[in-house]
Amino acid sequence: MNHKVQPVKKRETGEAFFNKIRSIILFFTYISGAAVFVMILVTTADVVLRIFNIGIAGAYDIVRIAGVTSIAFALPYVTAVKGHVAIEFFYHNFSLAGRIILDSLFRIITLSLFGILIYRNILYSVTLLKSAQVMPTLKIPVFWIPVIIAVSLTLVCITVFYHLIHPGKEMIKP
Repeated sequence: MNHKVQPVKKRETGEAFFNKIRSIILFFTYISGAAVFVMILVTTADVVLRIFNIGIAGAYDIVRIAGVTSIAFALPYVTAVKGHVAIEFFYHNFSLAGRIILDSLFRIITLSLFGILIYRNILYSVTLLKSAQVMPTLKIPVFWIPVIIAVSLTLVCITVFYHLIHPGKEMIKP
């Protein structure tokens, strides 16, 4: 038997990678939506139960965790669909080539800044882990919160890189 292994083309490998990233981003979007639902549910239940002097112990902690999760996990999707507010004033004053250059420059700056934020979140997570920080009421450790932010920002960076190599194209169609 003569089996020839076909080399994988770089384009196919890149697309497979970005397809996996798209799936992760969409999964994060569902988690973000669920976190918003949890915030609504817990806040509403806590307000209603306080009428009867009961309340929910740790409602504030739960809403804080859900809030961070909803924002962090929605950010990659908003970036992928190019849902951020653009500075149109600058873009209208440039030619097409100028807009591409300006957009690329902004994306490179974004990658740099978000790279620093990823690094700082990881360092902060280690600090929280070493100091054994916990939520005030529920006593849940909080070291993992900067980790999910760092993971989310990593997805944002991958998405920004995708937009850098595919100018004018959304990574995910809204």
